Amino acid sequence: MRKGNCKACLAILAGGVSIWLAGCATPARPEFDEFGEAPACKALNGEYIATFHTRWFGPLKAKMTAQQTDGGFKANTQPGVAWSLVGGVEKVLGQLLAPFMFPNGMLLVWESSMPDEEVGEPGEGWIGPGVFDPWRAATRMKSVDGPVEIRYRDGRVLAIMTIERSPPVSMPETDYGALTDSLESAMRSRLFDPELGGSGASTAFFRDVHGAVPRVTDDVSYVAALALAWRKRTDLALPIPYRQREAGVSDPLLAAAENQVAPISMTMNDKTGIATVEAVVFQNAAQVDAVMREVVSKVPRGLIVDLRNCTGLELAGLRMVSWLSDRPVEAGAMIGGARRADLIDDTPAADQAVQARLAAIELGSMGDFELADAELDRQGAARLRVLPVENRYEGPVVVLTSSRTRSTGEMLAWLLEHTGRARTVGERTAGRPRLSRERELGQGFMLRLDEFEWVGPAGERLDVSKGIEPDVKSSRQRAPARAAQLLDEKPAE
Repeated sequence: MRKGNCKACLAILAGGVSIWLAGCATPARPEFDEFGEAPACKALNGEYIATFHTRWFGPLKAKMTAQQTDGGFKANTQPGVAWSLVGGVEKVLGQLLAPFMFPNGMLLVWESSMPDEEVGEPGEGWIGPGVFDPWRAATRMKSVDGPVEIRYRDGRVLAIMTIERSPPVSMPETDYGALTDSLESAMRSRLFDPELGGSGASTAFFRDVHGAVPRVTDDVSYVAALALAWRKRTDLALPIPYRQREAGVSDPLLAAAENQVAPISMTMNDKTGIATVEAVVFQNAAQVDAVMREVVSKVPRGLIVDLRNCTGLELAGLRMVSWLSDRPVEAGAMIGGARRADLIDDTPAADQAVQARLAAIELGSMGDFELADAELDRQGAARLRVLPVENRYEGPVVVLTSSRTRSTGEMLAWLLEHTGRARTVGERTAGRPRLSRERELGQGFMLRLDEFEWVGPAGERLDVSKGIEPDVKSSRQRAPARAAQLLDEKPAE
């Protein structure tokens, strides 16, 4: 088939798919009062402001329109926005994929049954950027006034969404153009690699974001503009802005939810005698200690450390090394952007020699981890040395990895593999072993940005083209079973 004909066929197919999906996810059209322009006074009908709360980041707000249906209701963000961001989302995702992701150009689509408060039956549905399962999450609400639980497929609560009628509720006024200027300034002054922060790719990234700002309607569309601009330049670090937490708002909502996704958790398979520690984020050393004490108390014959969805975040990830190693571990160096030019060379030998001149931060207690961030900020770079705890786990260990394993989770996987303490199973990691920081951005927003890069104890380097290659390659889905097989082959020490 000729190239031109092929493109024409793809365009026709894309158009057909787009039309079909438009029928599957049509925008909500509220019922209006027959005597005026205001929506009829009924539940989940009209304009609303949705606020998304998570444990990992501060809240984000979105404008949504809702309409009651025969089976419940549907709601969505403004149609067409996805097509107008960053010069058209099709340029980023392609003609075929874009309509699947954003039918009618809506960034979020939400459909649900209506809760029956009299009999205590919750409303259940789904929310996501598209109509297909891989891109959406389950929702559950006990009242038409919310809050709404957003859940993983296994039922665990990932986030809470609150909904408020608009008017009289209004979005906080935000100058997203000025916010973008603040982001660009932070990238240039704080990014782990100053050359990358001032590169042509970075300039083009912010040019795209500024171009999208006139069509930004809320926090969600702004973050979408950032993500779509970054999607064209994935070598850059994606800056993540979000609103500051309001005291006494997000935390009580999250605490009231049952079966939450914990930052780090432990399960025990009594039949196999294998314990699994799943880490989504590492927030502090106290959480690691609590989980590992539980592991030690169960005396498992093997341990699986699941880092497949681990985004890292804090240095507390290295606290796992304290619980799994019987000797001090040289854990490499963290190097900030201000000292990068003096400390990072093209050759591992030179990098190793530079590290020898750096002051060391010893991580031996929870207090050490709490003080390490301030010490890194003060020095701009430092070597890390992790000390073991006394009552540690000494049995065999397997670590699960995927392309989502990054930041301090990736450092942890590398250290356990290269010290011989664990075998790794799964997919190659992200190649982004960096340490991010949370900073004030202005206008009530915070920013999380990669400010430090990790270099291994012998000058080893990982980047987006070279993550950790696991000892045993496996799909994400089959990795746990393969890890259990490895533990069966190796008796507990």
